[in-house]
Amino acid sequence: MAFGLFFGVMDFGGTGVTVPTIADDMNLALGNASLIMILAALTVSALLLPVGGLSDLVGRKPSFMIGGALFTIGSVLASLAPEIVTLLASRVVMATGAAIVMANGMAITAEVFPDPERGMGMGLIATSVGLAAISGPIVAGTMTDLFGWRYFFAFLAGGSLFALFWAWRVLDNDLGGRKTGARGYRAYDWWGAFVSAIGLTVLIVTVARLTELPLAVMIGGFVLSGVFLIMFITRERMAANPMFNLSAFRSGQFSWAISTRFLGFIGTSAWFFLMPFYLQDVLGYAPKEIGLITFPGALGFAMFGLISGRLSDKYGVKPFTVTGMGFVVVGGLMMASLSEVSTPTSIMPALFVNGFGMGLWVAPNMSVAMGAVRSDTYGVITAFINLVRNTASVIGVALSTAIVVGVMSFKGFDADLGTLGESGSEEMRLAFIQGMKITYVVVASVAAAAMIAAARTRDPVKHRAIRRTSQSDEITRITEND
Repeated sequence: MAFGLFFGVMDFGGTGVTVPTIADDMNLALGNASLIMILAALTVSALLLPVGGLSDLVGRKPSFMIGGALFTIGSVLASLAPEIVTLLASRVVMATGAAIVMANGMAITAEVFPDPERGMGMGLIATSVGLAAISGPIVAGTMTDLFGWRYFFAFLAGGSLFALFWAWRVLDNDLGGRKTGARGYRAYDWWGAFVSAIGLTVLIVTVARLTELPLAVMIGGFVLSGVFLIMFITRERMAANPMFNLSAFRSGQFSWAISTRFLGFIGTSAWFFLMPFYLQDVLGYAPKEIGLITFPGALGFAMFGLISGRLSDKYGVKPFTVTGMGFVVVGGLMMASLSEVSTPTSIMPALFVNGFGMGLWVAPNMSVAMGAVRSDTYGVITAFINLVRNTASVIGVALSTAIVVGVMSFKGFDADLGTLGESGSEEMRLAFIQGMKITYVVVASVAAAAMIAAARTRDPVKHRAIRRTSQSDEITRITEND
């Protein structure tokens, strides 16, 4: 399972490093270049809930293998893409496979690890993700610099094929799912899946293209996505077998954990998108150097993800989620202080602080969310948790794009990445940096809001103990009255 997640995360982190080179190669503006990242996240977000619910019915292993196969095929197509339309279509295929893998990865871990060790299991996921985040920019940067960006996607195809082989050999056929055969397919909430996919697609496309859509179209997109949201909630409340049981939100533990996750990933996504452009087009570093400079951020995430997961099983989640978000705020403000003359000695510590903070809060946050739901819903809940992350990441990237484009336009420059680098003027690069600074201050503020939400989250073990004590006190009171 970890192999499958590894190459999916490597794709996201590594592709971010290749985007500036792809933009130069295909002469793309900022909005079109951002589609390489946004469209993949959009596809994942639209499909996570439907494929997560379906995996609860048909089982984890077959779903996981189908996802791995699609990711492999999409990677091959991306490596051969002659122009941007074909590349974007390939990214959709890759993202479809990644959505299926993500919807099963955390669910498999939650089933394998018992309750007292769930934090450790989620920490292992965080470590796998961190290692992928470490190697993704380095591998992508080195391959792009030496051979070209296409070789990175070819590498992902080979790695995914390797993961697919081990999934076939190792994964338990009995993992997950209510084994209901053909009746299970008929019982699946296909209408709920369709409505959720369309609604999320409309919402994220509207958010992603804020800087380009006319005002009337933008408002119409938000209204339409709201209509689909109401339709989805109504459907799930009435369905005999809902795809997503909304009763999970009756748990304050689950609701605050999801709020923390949503705000937290908005607060950390901007640096994934903007930092490669800043390093390559403003400071002039080569792609392979970008991977090494961004290495500390991924290292901090990998190191402390495993540690915080294990310790949260013993000491509770709140100390790690609150402290982690605090470091994310500090890291964002450190990145907001970067300029056109900043050196790696000032950039790398900021990235490490940000990664360190993420490593502290991500695994405990996943653990507390999974601890609040029933095991037979792990697939769709895992999908929803990943959906929150991807939707927040899309919003973060779109917010970053909107701020930078707005600042550059106000200064009289087109946000054309093809001219930002060698042929761009000093004033144009300064305008980009000013937009980047504002972006990092904004997302640091969002991370501060996430820290407040994290402070409201209860530890799952303590939460159950408090609930049992309250029930015992109530029984005692009734007995004494009788």
